[in-house]
Amino acid sequence: MAVKNWNVGDVLTAADMNSWTVPLVGIKSADQTITSQTSFVNDADLRMVLASTAVYEYRAYLRYDSPAGGDFKMSMSVPAGANTFYEVIRQNLGNTFGGNVDQQASDNISCLGSGAGTIINAVMTGICFTTGTGGNLIVQWAQNTSNGGNTTLRQRSYIVARRIG
Repeated sequence: MAVKNWNVGDVLTAADMNSWTVPLVGIKSADQTITSQTSFVNDADLRMVLASTAVYEYRAYLRYDSPAGGDFKMSMSVPAGANTFYEVIRQNLGNTFGGNVDQQASDNISCLGSGAGTIINAVMTGICFTTGTGGNLIVQWAQNTSNGGNTTLRQRSYIVARRIG
């Protein structure tokens, strides 16, 4: 879908303002902790509703801590028929820089854990194309390897998106 063009005399509605000029934002309101869980959690805060037949750019800033060996993994859930491409800047499991790889919605991205209480950051940047139906764009996360220690996605992690098409 092309960016909306207004003509002289067109009325700018509240719906137009909300759709084209106001970013969508999800902010983690409190720490969320899981233990020994490798199945993805659909985060309750890091999500947003996307319009149908639209294009959004997004950025997620994730603050987490996880036991060494338990580590952290993330993915994205997109509306039915939608597709997303993104990269994640992070420390990978080999404790080296990870990023600059084109990921898709169903990909599992592993990130290093450095122990409880040591907060690590991961930044996800991408684009999402919706089709005939809109729906939720959701950050998913879990432990990479089942571990008796706590993996926590920290308060003030966020995702922000803006419509570009």
